[in-house]
Amino acid sequence: MKKLLFICAAVIMAAACNSGDKYTVKGTVTGDSDKLLNGTAYLLNRDRENPIRDTAEVVNGKFVFKGSVTTPEPYLIMIDGIPGMLSLFLENADITIATDTTYADPVITGGPTQTLLNRYEEQAEALSAKYGIEKIMNDMRRADATEEDREAAMKTYGQFQEELGAAREALLAEAPVSDFALYFIMQDRDYYYMTPDSLSAVIAAYRALPAFAENKFVTKMEEYLQKEQGLAVGNKAPDFTLNTPDGKPVTLSEFYPKGKVTMIDFWASWCGPCRNFNPTLVKIYNKYHKLGFEIIGVSLDRDHDAWVKGIKDDKLTWTHVSDLKFWQSEVGQMYNVNFIPQNTFVDSEGNIIGRKVAEDKIEALLDQYLKK
Repeated sequence: MKKLLFICAAVIMAAACNSGDKYTVKGTVTGDSDKLLNGTAYLLNRDRENPIRDTAEVVNGKFVFKGSVTTPEPYLIMIDGIPGMLSLFLENADITIATDTTYADPVITGGPTQTLLNRYEEQAEALSAKYGIEKIMNDMRRADATEEDREAAMKTYGQFQEELGAAREALLAEAPVSDFALYFIMQDRDYYYMTPDSLSAVIAAYRALPAFAENKFVTKMEEYLQKEQGLAVGNKAPDFTLNTPDGKPVTLSEFYPKGKVTMIDFWASWCGPCRNFNPTLVKIYNKYHKLGFEIIGVSLDRDHDAWVKGIKDDKLTWTHVSDLKFWQSEVGQMYNVNFIPQNTFVDSEGNIIGRKVAEDKIEALLDQYLKK
């Protein structure tokens, strides 16, 4: 009896070890290249902050990668000396790849996430053909395209996007808390636009599953949420000091007592939506400045001259500061800025009274605090 229990336990442990804790990627590449006879294949993720790379020998067009991942995510495979690359979703599963040296139409199978992504891509291709998306894009680029042509093309493209979105939602309904769902949350940065309560619920659903205990994407959402909670209305705005275009330091806590309401405006001269909104913001500033409205523009530029030109061209007469570090702006990271234009409003004591206020809601907020 004890021997039988031992055998059963060993079988269970072996099954556990071989069902989800490791991956094997077996690739077959056909085509005319000496690199397929004796070459090197590279497996790498797309994360610049945490790069991962592995190599494998290519012998007669075949290669094998073995390992394990704590966080399943998209990876690339390249073969030294052969142009192009393959994209796959690497998870702890048995994965097979069949392609030629053009990588034009690879067949990648294995793994639940890759399977769902394959289904999504198939539906995307079918819908693209249905709506003639390639032709629409070409028509949009035509020099002789009329405004009516562009409007018709955009309408059709919108219908394509709507139907594709419905197809994706149907697949997500099959795996609502999964690497497949997490892939789209991270790719589309959906968590940037969630309320803290909604994001907290998403994180809790993932953390309830042991498979996501060390997932770096769930950790990233947790870190984002923690910052968001610290930036909630009623909290003190994080203080900072940055230089104006002529090198003079400006400290937020010394700036906001000058007005009743201060808008921290995150923008950049290279940001189209920012530049499009600037004329409206100028009008708002001119209307409310005499009532105690101030703006401090925090630019995510990296080119000093372009920054200064943008200020001048758009007639932005308020205070401007920047560290010229682009998306690595320390103040931008402090304020969880992942898209621009974006704003934070504070009162004369530095208490946050609004964040990510929509462009058409700014005047209502100012009316609330300035017309008392």
